[in-house]
Amino acid sequence: MKKRETWGTHIGMLLAMIGTEVGLGNIWRFPYLCGKYGGSAFLIPYLILLFSVAVFAMMCEWALGRFTRRDPLGAFEKINFPQGTKIGAWGIIGPFFLYAYYIVITSWVLFYAFASLGRLFPKDTETFFVNFLSSPTIFLVHIICVGICSTIIGLGVRKGIERASKFMISTLFILLLIVVLRAITLPGAGKGFDFYMHPRWREMWSLQAWGAALGQIFFTLSLGMGAMIIYGSYLKEKIGIPKNALACALGNTSVSLLAGFAIFPAAFALGMEEVVHQESIGLTFIVLPQLFMRMPFGWFFAFLFFLLLLFGALSSAISIQEPSVAWLIEERNWSRKRSALFTGTILWILGLPFILNGWAKGGLGEKLSLLSKMDTIIGQLALPFFSLLAVIAVGWVMKEGFEQINKNAYYKLPIFFKGWIRWGVPLFIFFLFISTLLKNIKEIFNLSVSESTLLMTFIVCLIVWGGFAFFTHISLKIEKRKV
Repeated sequence: MKKRETWGTHIGMLLAMIGTEVGLGNIWRFPYLCGKYGGSAFLIPYLILLFSVAVFAMMCEWALGRFTRRDPLGAFEKINFPQGTKIGAWGIIGPFFLYAYYIVITSWVLFYAFASLGRLFPKDTETFFVNFLSSPTIFLVHIICVGICSTIIGLGVRKGIERASKFMISTLFILLLIVVLRAITLPGAGKGFDFYMHPRWREMWSLQAWGAALGQIFFTLSLGMGAMIIYGSYLKEKIGIPKNALACALGNTSVSLLAGFAIFPAAFALGMEEVVHQESIGLTFIVLPQLFMRMPFGWFFAFLFFLLLLFGALSSAISIQEPSVAWLIEERNWSRKRSALFTGTILWILGLPFILNGWAKGGLGEKLSLLSKMDTIIGQLALPFFSLLAVIAVGWVMKEGFEQINKNAYYKLPIFFKGWIRWGVPLFIFFLFISTLLKNIKEIFNLSVSESTLLMTFIVCLIVWGGFAFFTHISLKIEKRKV
C-alpha cells in the first residue's frame, strides 16, 4: 500500500475544498433563485439550512474520509456499513457519470472564454449557441478540458490538485470582484441592486423556496459526490473539522452572492430585466453574452466572467474525477499518472453521447435533452441519497463518529449536536430527496397538483403505513415471546 498523500498547507486545503464546491451552480442558479424567491429574503432559508443541515453533512463526509483514509468505496467497507461495498461503489460510479456531462458543460465555458476574447458573439446568441453545439469545435474543447483535469490530478494531491486550486480559486475571487465592480458602477445599476437585495418576505415562506434552497446548497457544496470523502481523507490529523467546514461553506456562499451582484445590477442598468427569469444554460450562454455586448468594453468583461466560471468548473471537475483515481491507486495499486490517464480516457468516451446529442435535429431543448435527464437522475436524486448514507454512516455506524468530527478541533461541537446529526440532518436530506422525486414524478406523469400536495400525501401515507408496519412488527414479537 502506497503512503497516503495529505494536503501540504492549510490555505491550500481550504482553497481545494472551496474549489470542490464552487462551480457552475453558484454562478447561474443562485442569483436566479434569489430573484424568484424573495430577493435577500431567500438568504434566510438558505443560511438556516446551510448552517443547520449542509455544514453538518459536510463534516460527516470529511470525518468519514479522514477516519478511514480510503476512497468512498473503501470507506464504507472499512466501517462495516451494511452492504458497504455496493453502497460505497456509488461514490465511485455516481461521480463518474456526473463528470461525463459536467465536463461537457465546462468545455462550453472554455469555448465562450475564447469567443469573448475574439469578439465572436453575434446579435442572435441563441443561434450562435445552437450552432456551436453541432460544430466540430466542441470535440476539441472537450478533450482539452478532460486533458487539463487529468494532467492536474496526475501530478498528485500537493503538486497538482492543491497547487491548481490555489491559483484557480484565488484568481476566481479576484476576477469576480472586478466584474462586480464594473457591474455596480454602471448607470442605473441601483435598480438591479435593489431587486436583488430588497427582501420580499411573502415569497420566502413557500415550501418550494425551502426545497430550492436545500437543493442548491447540496449541489454547490458537492455533497454526495464522493469528492468530500476523498478530499477529507487527505486531511491531516491536526486539522479541526468544524471550523474549516464552516469556513468552506461561507467561502462558497460568498461566491454565489457576488455572482448576483455581477449579474443583476448590470442587467437592469442595460435594460435587460428579463435576465431575472433565466437560469442555468439559458442565462449563461444566451442571455449573458447579449448583456456583455451592450456594455462598454464588454468583450473584456465577458472574457473575465467566462474565465472565472471556467476556473470554478475545472476545480469542481477535478474533485469529481479524483474518487475514481484514488480507487485505482488504492485497490488496484496503479500509479497516479496511469490512473488519471485511464479515468480521463473513459470519462472522455462517456462524454461523447452528450456531445453527439447536440447534433440532434430540432431546437435547443432537443439538443440538451440527454444532459437534462442525466442531471435529474444523478445531480438531483442520487447525490442527496448518497450524502444521506454518509451521514448515517458517521452518526450510527462508525465507531465514535461524533468524536471523529471533534478530533483535534479547537472549537468543538457541543454534545447535543450528536443527536442532531443522528436524527435531524438525515431527516432534512430525506425531505430533499423525496421532494425532488415527487417533483419529477409530477412532471413525468403531468399531474395537475402542487408539489406540496404530493409531499403531504407522501407524509400521510408514510405515517399510516409506517405505523402499521411498526406496530405489526411489535405485536408479532410479543406473540413469539408468549409462545
